[in-house]
Amino acid sequence: MKTKLVYILVSTVKDCYLEQAFVSVSSARRHNPGAEIILLTDQATAKSLDSRGPIGKAFEALFTSVVVAPLDASLPAMLRSRLLKTGMRFYVEGDFLFIDADTVIARPLDDIDAVEAPLAACRDLHSPFAMHPHRQATVNLCRKLRFDVSGAAEYFNSGVMLVKDTPGTRAFFEEWRDNYEHGYAAGVRPDQPSLAKTLASSAIKIALLPDEWNCEVQNGVRYLGDAYIIHYMVTNVGCGTQEQLYLLNRESALLAMRKAGGLTPEVQEVIDNPFHGYAPVTQVFAGEDLFLFRTRRYRWLRKHFRLNRWSFREFILKIGDHLFHNL
Repeated sequence: MKTKLVYILVSTVKDCYLEQAFVSVSSARRHNPGAEIILLTDQATAKSLDSRGPIGKAFEALFTSVVVAPLDASLPAMLRSRLLKTGMRFYVEGDFLFIDADTVIARPLDDIDAVEAPLAACRDLHSPFAMHPHRQATVNLCRKLRFDVSGAAEYFNSGVMLVKDTPGTRAFFEEWRDNYEHGYAAGVRPDQPSLAKTLASSAIKIALLPDEWNCEVQNGVRYLGDAYIIHYMVTNVGCGTQEQLYLLNRESALLAMRKAGGLTPEVQEVIDNPFHGYAPVTQVFAGEDLFLFRTRRYRWLRKHFRLNRWSFREFILKIGDHLFHNL
């Protein structure tokens, strides 16, 4: 393939971002052995790789080249990561496909060479913005940027982006980075609201990539069988001890890689067949149920529910069900 692949990493031993990226790049190498894969990172992360032990050296070896950006190490890690992302056009030469670290590459990516658009990405959560499950929260975030996104037909996910090397894309990224910095100062940490604002004012038009190029496992089951890239960290994480929807959302799986110095058999199985990343028992929802899970009522119920634990509320509801059932 002619298009380069670009990954961004800002990481320390206190997180598992390196391990996530290790999985994604390993899967990219499996399906695209001749691809030029570039790591874009900051000075602090680059210096730390040698101290990561075997997995740090094995990680570096996966890349064709490493580009180190001179960012102030005193800046918060998340800000450094987003500055690299919104500025990646200026650090990497040529056409490239940016891929988030929390992904698994499921097949060869050389079809991306045929996309002629200067800029392309997939819809966020595989839905038009009018039906976006997080629509109101997104509108509220964009208002902090003094931008009204409510009339947008599409809201794009920035986890996979095709970026051609043109004057137009360079101007676009300059504006995106400026919008992000202003948004960060206003308390908007995600980069997608500033991306939406930039798309609304920029002369460049973004093309819609087919959903298979950025298949979000919680919302994109329909596209999983033909997916190029599986995006898993968009699922719900951090729910106590409950089993995660996708294996790679489990910190323990990533820490096991760190201990092993590379891929474990469990993770390799997911690379070989992304379907095996799903929990053994997984239920799929659609329609109004998607919006139910975003309500305060559901969040309250979920917070107070514990499997196999006696609950006075459940006891009262059972009595009510029994009484009304017999009427």
